[in-house]
Amino acid sequence: MTATSHAPRVAVVGAAGWAGSRHARAFAAAGAKVTVLVEKDERGLALAQELGARLVPSTAELHPEHLDLVVVALPTTMQPVICADLLNRGFRVLTEKPVAADAEGAAVLAAASGVNERLMVGYTLHHHPAAALVSQWIRNKSVIAVSVRSVAHKQNVHSWRADPKEGGVAVVNGIHAIELVSSWFDGDPKLLASSASSSLYGSPVPEHVVCALEFPEGVVFTMQSYWSPWREPQGLNQGDWSLTVDVLTSEGRMLWSNDSLRVWERDGGQNEKTFDPSDLFLLQAEAALKFCRGGTPAVTFAQALRATEISDAVRADALSRAEGMVSP
Repeated sequence: MTATSHAPRVAVVGAAGWAGSRHARAFAAAGAKVTVLVEKDERGLALAQELGARLVPSTAELHPEHLDLVVVALPTTMQPVICADLLNRGFRVLTEKPVAADAEGAAVLAAASGVNERLMVGYTLHHHPAAALVSQWIRNKSVIAVSVRSVAHKQNVHSWRADPKEGGVAVVNGIHAIELVSSWFDGDPKLLASSASSSLYGSPVPEHVVCALEFPEGVVFTMQSYWSPWREPQGLNQGDWSLTVDVLTSEGRMLWSNDSLRVWERDGGQNEKTFDPSDLFLLQAEAALKFCRGGTPAVTFAQALRATEISDAVRADALSRAEGMVSP
């Protein structure tokens, strides 16, 4: 698709879901014309009326000449086949993270036409104003360790999140941190340890995951990710997600906590920066509009696939350790 003077025309697949509705409203707020919502039933009707969009039951009714971008916000296992079909038909696509529930699912996309140029994977952390500052700060520093705590508020773990094929909290939430941190360092990390638990909700999937990895250059990355029935006082996505990224280097330390950033320098200097609460969906929509006009994707298929492969290793190791603890 070529750049045009009209407002970008956007379709949202899965618009009745939590993420889909956030995408639809964010693109409208960013100046796009949300022309079509795709839902298999009438659940998207109220949103379609709100945005002045047409409601259709299938992506088969979408046509590349009528759209500049298609946003896909579905359960992770469903997305690769749909995205591959859209790419093969010539669309530019923004897909919800992760790129697939596992590397096997991502293989469907790997063979799609234009996957490296016309697919953007929706890792919203990249669009938080702190992310670029952290990335710049660690450049040319001797990083020793990165520690992340990522907690998503969920009153219940049910529906598609409770499907073992979706991978549990490491795939649905923790992979944000896995993708961001792995984008800072080269090479395949070695998995040092992992643990998973389903004791908070009793669902069939891992609800709490802890892991430690080491990148080839010696950086140790530890992560704790879990779904929480308790809403924390501060957080991203309107308080639904509490994130802390702690970076330790030989030259100093940086702590990113939700909408604040603090730096301790080795010489004793300190500084702190706070940000107004960010609508990450809106910031991502603004970046995606540049992408649909011909820009490069903020997160490419290759970058997203690497995060999925790391998540696969964490999940497999945690599962094997859990099985090893079961008494014969």
